[in-house]
Amino acid sequence: MKRRLSGLCLLLGLVLAAPVAADEIDMANAAYQRGDYATAEKLLLPLAESGNAYAQYRIGLVYAEATGPMRSTEEAAKWFESAAMQGQPYAQYKLGILYVNGDGVAKDYVQAYVWLSLSARSPAGSASEARRQLDMITPRLSSTQLSDAKQLVRTWRPMKFDSGAPR
Repeated sequence: MKRRLSGLCLLLGLVLAAPVAADEIDMANAAYQRGDYATAEKLLLPLAESGNAYAQYRIGLVYAEATGPMRSTEEAAKWFESAAMQGQPYAQYKLGILYVNGDGVAKDYVQAYVWLSLSARSPAGSASEARRQLDMITPRLSSTQLSDAKQLVRTWRPMKFDSGAPR
């Protein structure tokens, strides 16, 4: 009986947690749209740290677009990469652009090609822009670099987020 009750409690907790995360993301998005990056960060950071790919992408936007001391393209790149590694197509696009420009990361056209190609595969809104960016950077790659980049794209698989917490 006790085991069944604890299982029921766990299930109930999971069902109730999803709407809470959605509400926090909605509030964070509204704060972001108002330019209230501090509030957006406060709402998104716990979700991003727990592995929510969309929250990781959004907090990357916060750090990329904030002004003053909160702005950090290095921090944006870190969060875009976490989300991109999980398959978040908008984060893949943003990370690709950071690699094109060397903004927050070292300029690397191979990595840019990989992330933009992955984003271009998605039916999401960034796909056509990702393809346009690919057309612009492909001539900058040597044939060896292009071959390596295409191999990385072919073998890429989304990863499950690991918070680094001990298991």
